[in-house]
Amino acid sequence: MNHENKVATVSGKTDNMPKDYICCPAADEACPRAPHCLRAIAYRRLPVTETSDKPNPIRIVHPACIAHAQDGCEYYRDSMPVRFAQGMTKLFDEIPHRLEADIRRRIMACFSCRSYYFQSRKGERLITPKEQQAIANVFRWAGLKSEPEFDSYVEETYW
Repeated sequence: MNHENKVATVSGKTDNMPKDYICCPAADEACPRAPHCLRAIAYRRLPVTETSDKPNPIRIVHPACIAHAQDGCEYYRDSMPVRFAQGMTKLFDEIPHRLEADIRRRIMACFSCRSYYFQSRKGERLITPKEQQAIANVFRWAGLKSEPEFDSYVEETYW
């Protein structure tokens, strides 16, 4: 994949952390959600260097936020895999020709840029659950009874 989605891993595991991902040093005792939080898991998996190599800088959640973790945390990211759609080559197969151009424009607007639409259509970029919902809303707006049909689905980590 040349144009990977920066919020989804390709492997389905938590070992493909995006560059500059915000990690959380909260221990399980300090935060009840730490065992299932991607940010805490990512912090625990940072390599410990015992060589003379200089480690790369990291971004972490401020310790003051950890102190208030019992009240909920705005940085929490669930580690459960999420269902991403991949590819939209069949998306317009059942759409009446007279509606196709307008629906295509509206679906393009579901993505933050035009290139993401084309990458997602070809399956080079995964389609987030939020984007899938936006596409389904376009179908409902157009009065279509069918749900959007994507080429396939994959369970991936949603960084």
